[in-house]
Amino acid sequence: MNEQRHPPRGTFLGVYYIETTDDLRRTAEFIAKEESAGSWSGEGAPTGLYARAVASVHDVHEIAPGRGYAAVAFPTANLPESGSLFPAIWLYLTAGPLFERPFAERVRLADVVLPEEVLAAFRGPRFGIRGTRALLAKSDDALLFGAIVKPGAGLTPEEVATRCAAAARGGIDLIKDDEKMNNSAYCPLIGRVQAVSQTLRRVQDETGQDVIYCTHVTGRPDEMLAASRQAVRSGASGLMVNVFAAGLSSLQMLSEDEETAVPIYVHSGGRSILSQEGNGIETRVFAEFVRLLGGDYLDLYAQGGYLRSEGLTEAQRLADVLRDPWGSIAPVLPTCSGGLTARTLLANYAAFGRDMLPMAGSAIFGHPLGAAAGAIALQQAGESYFQSARHDSREETL
Repeated sequence: MNEQRHPPRGTFLGVYYIETTDDLRRTAEFIAKEESAGSWSGEGAPTGLYARAVASVHDVHEIAPGRGYAAVAFPTANLPESGSLFPAIWLYLTAGPLFERPFAERVRLADVVLPEEVLAAFRGPRFGIRGTRALLAKSDDALLFGAIVKPGAGLTPEEVATRCAAAARGGIDLIKDDEKMNNSAYCPLIGRVQAVSQTLRRVQDETGQDVIYCTHVTGRPDEMLAASRQAVRSGASGLMVNVFAAGLSSLQMLSEDEETAVPIYVHSGGRSILSQEGNGIETRVFAEFVRLLGGDYLDLYAQGGYLRSEGLTEAQRLADVLRDPWGSIAPVLPTCSGGLTARTLLANYAAFGRDMLPMAGSAIFGHPLGAAAGAIALQQAGESYFQSARHDSREETL
């Protein structure tokens, strides 16, 4: 079911996993009608326009009685004539209110399939994998490394800048604020950006190391846009936003604004709320919309770390969602964090390959020899892994 990538003409697909004591197709038909136009009301017979506005069941794949997948085809003619299509698509797929109705024991949005004419309305990542490498003047096969400023709160702008400089001297390519660094009076956004950007320019002059600094701007959308523009004017070379606090549409707003034309790190803390057992939304759907709406980086959660990450197979499928060809939408650069160390790094390269950005916090800033040594240790572990892989490959060909 999830392999169906071509919706019927004039529709987009929502693929749902359903568990019901009723007939599976009948339950899917209820979703189709109620999530699109609802039942006809008013005088007279249903009009032709109404009939064309009602979604239909495109396909059903039953795994067991009352359990399986159903693809619902929503008419694209119902979408807005102008402006962003995302909020309307989200409303049709999830907010009918789908999950609040007691018509089934379990309903999960498992996938979304958009036709080319809808994909064309989204720009996707401005930078992503290739653009990030270009910004950093790195080759296609170069390993990239990222750092998360620790501790997440209780630092002055000057202390943040000192930590960033040390990580940069160790060869880090991207540094982001911790999500708990929320632009307090003791560490304001612009003061921090100015201190960090000035320090990183000095490191670049001394060492030639380019670093992208993603400063945390999550807030009310209008305030966030204004703050982001000011941050970029003050030297921020990247932005970080948590889309659960600010809203997914705010990501598209930042990505398409010409005054905030820098990479955007999408912090995904809170995403597991969507995909808990029972009714919900699969993480792949969240990842698809992050890619559509312009996120350049999205975290997969580190394999072998301290977070309750997806299993290996599911994590690899998420990486595919971010990187596989998808019309004109550029790939997202997957990141991984949450207990990432030189030791756990190797399992993540084995899972995701080179086009992955490892993000470490405590492993860098808590290193006994300092942040530069922590950054170097990560790089040495990564380079050693791929050198061993090349050596093993050569031996196999002999």
